[in-house]
Amino acid sequence: MQTRFFRVVLLASCALACVPYFAIAEQSSGTIAQSFDVDAGKGEITAGALVSLKAGSSRTIELATAGSNAQLAGVVDKTPLVSITSTHQGAQVVLSGTSNVLVSDINGAIAAGDKIAASPIAGVGMVATADSQIAGTAGDGLDISKTQARSITDSHGKEHTIHIGLIPLQVGVAYYQAPGSSFLPPFIQRLANNIAGRTVSLIRILVCSTLLLLSVIIVVVLISTTVRSAMISLGRNPLAASAIRKGVYQVIGITAVILGGSLLAAYLILTV
Repeated sequence: MQTRFFRVVLLASCALACVPYFAIAEQSSGTIAQSFDVDAGKGEITAGALVSLKAGSSRTIELATAGSNAQLAGVVDKTPLVSITSTHQGAQVVLSGTSNVLVSDINGAIAAGDKIAASPIAGVGMVATADSQIAGTAGDGLDISKTQARSITDSHGKEHTIHIGLIPLQVGVAYYQAPGSSFLPPFIQRLANNIAGRTVSLIRILVCSTLLLLSVIIVVVLISTTVRSAMISLGRNPLAASAIRKGVYQVIGITAVILGGSLLAAYLILTV
C-alpha cells in the first residue's frame, strides 16, 4: 500500500537531470516495438524511459508518472529487433521482450521478479506495492552502487535521498493485483480506480463498501417498516390516509438523504 511519502513534490530539474545521464542506454535488444509520436511536455523521452499515452490520443506518448499509470504504454527502446510500424520517426515503444528501464527505490528496494509501475518521477519506474497498471517484471534487482543518488522533497517539506538506475525489464503491460487484495474482484478495483482517476487502496475500497452496505440496510429497514406500519394504520383507520401518505413521503425523503450522503462520503473517501 502506498504511503503519503509518495505524494512527492519534485523539482523539475530532478527529473530532467536524470535523463541525460542515462542517454547512453541505447541498447540493442530482442524486443518487438511500435512507433509513436512524441510529446516532450513532461521531459525528453530517451531509451529506458517509461511512457504513457497522452490524454485524448492513441498515437502520442509522453513520460509516464504515477498520475498517468492507467494509460501506461511501455518502455522506450531506440534499437528494437523488430518494429511493427513502417516509419521509424518518433519513439519506439516495446510491446514484447526484455528491455532496460529506468527505475528508482522511491517505493522501496527493487528485486528480481518485482512488478514495475510508473512513479512520481516522470519516466522512471518503481516497485508496485498496490494494485495498479504495470509495465512488466524486473529481470534483476536495482544495484544502488551503480546508480545516481537524488534528493527529493515530500509533501511535508522533508528531504529524502533516492537512487535511480537501469534494470532489465520483461515488458508486459497489465493490471497487477498486489498480494493481500487478491480476494477483491478485479471489476470492483477497476471501478474504484476509474471513479478516483488513480489506483485506490484496498482499505479505502473496503471502507466505501461497508459504508454503502450499511446505508442500503438502513434504507431497506426504514422503507419496509414504514410500508408495514402504513398498511396496518390504514386498515385500522382509513380516514387517516392523508396523514399516513405524508409520513411515507417524509421517510422517502430521509432515505434519499441517507443514500445521497453515503454516496458523497464514499466518493470523497476514494478521491481525497
